[in-house]
Amino acid sequence: MSNDDEKVQEKAHLINDNENADNSSSSTLKPEFSKASVLKLVILSLSAYAAEFFYTFFNMYGIPLQLRAEVPVAFSTLPGSLATIVGLFVTPIISNMSDRCTLRFGRRRPFLIVLFILTLAGIGLLTFGRTIGLSITPGHYMISQILIISGYCIAIITGTTLLTIVRAYVMDSASSEMQIIANSLITCFSACGVVTSTTLAGINWSKTDLIMIFGGQTRVVFALSSMISIFITLISVVCYREMPYTRETKDKPAVDTLSNASKADEMKALMTDSKTGETSQQKVISHDSIETVNQSSENKSKVVTSDEIHSWSSFYQTYYLAKTMPKELFNLWLTSTLGWLSFIAFVMFYTNFVGVSIYHGNPVAPKNSTAFANYRRGVRNGSWGIMGYTL
Repeated sequence: MSNDDEKVQEKAHLINDNENADNSSSSTLKPEFSKASVLKLVILSLSAYAAEFFYTFFNMYGIPLQLRAEVPVAFSTLPGSLATIVGLFVTPIISNMSDRCTLRFGRRRPFLIVLFILTLAGIGLLTFGRTIGLSITPGHYMISQILIISGYCIAIITGTTLLTIVRAYVMDSASSEMQIIANSLITCFSACGVVTSTTLAGINWSKTDLIMIFGGQTRVVFALSSMISIFITLISVVCYREMPYTRETKDKPAVDTLSNASKADEMKALMTDSKTGETSQQKVISHDSIETVNQSSENKSKVVTSDEIHSWSSFYQTYYLAKTMPKELFNLWLTSTLGWLSFIAFVMFYTNFVGVSIYHGNPVAPKNSTAFANYRRGVRNGSWGIMGYTL
C-alpha cells in the first residue's frame, strides 16, 4: 500500500472519529433539552402569568377605586408607598423562609399558593370594598376607604412577593443549561398576563350580559381575571410534583479553602476567619469589621458551617447578605430600584390621568352622570395604552 493510500485512510478514520464524538456529545445533550423538560418548564412558568395578571390589575385600578371612595388625591399614593416599603423587607424574608422550607409539598409551592390566595383576597377587597363599606355605613365612606386601602396594600405586598417566589419555583426545576430558556419563559408568560389583564380592562363590558351578572365594569374584569388566574395556577402547581427540600444535619463546611481573592469575593457571605475563630455574624455586629476577606491572608482557610447559617434568623440573613453585597450586585440593584421607581410612578397614575386630563372625567361624579362615564371610558382606554407598551 502506498503512502498516499495510508494518508487517505488515516483521514477517513479521523473523520469517523469526529463524527462519533459529535454524535455522542449531541446524545448527551438531548436529555437536557428534551421535549418533556421544556414542556415542564412551560407549565411551571404559567404561574408567572397569574402573578403578573394580578400585579397589572391593582396598578390599573388602585388609584381610580380609591378616588371613587373619595380618598383625597394627595393621599392616594401614600398606601402604595408604605406597602412598597413594607414589601422591601417582607419579600426577602419570605423568600429566605421559602429557601429553608422542608415541607413534603415542596419549598416553593406552599408559599406560592398562600401568596396567591392573599393577593386574590387583597384585590377582592380593592374591588368590593366600596360596596361593602356603604352597606355597613350608608352614606359614609370611612369603612369603604379602610377596606379599599387595606386590600390595596395587601395586594401590593403579596403580589410583589409572589413574583419572586414564582421565579424561584421555575428556576429550581431548570438545569444550568436551561436557565436561559426558563428566564425567557417567565418573561413571556408575564407579558401574556399583562396583555390579558389590560385587554379585559379595555373591553367595554357594559354592552354585554356580564355587566348585569356582576354589576360593574371593574367587577367583570375582576371576576374574569380571578377565574383565569385560578385555572392557570392550578395547572402550574398540580401537573408536576415539587421535590421536597432536605437539609443535611451534619456540621459540614459550606466553603472550602479559598485560594484567590476573586473566589473569596464570590463567597463573601459564607465565610468566617478560621484563624481568629470569629463568626460572620459577630463580624457584622461588631463596628467596622464587616469585611470578611483579608487581603493579607488570601490563601488561608475561611469556612462556615451549614448549621451556623441555618441557625440565623431570616431577617438577620437578609440583613447580612445585603450588608456584604458585592459591588457589581449593588450596582445592579441600584439600577433596578431607580428604574422601578420611575416606572411605578408612571403606571400607578396613568389610567387616572387619561380619565381626568384627557377625557375630562370625574371619579367622584354620580354614577349615571356624563363626567363619570367619561372617566370610566378614559380608564378603559388607558388600559389599552398599558397593553401597548407591554407589546
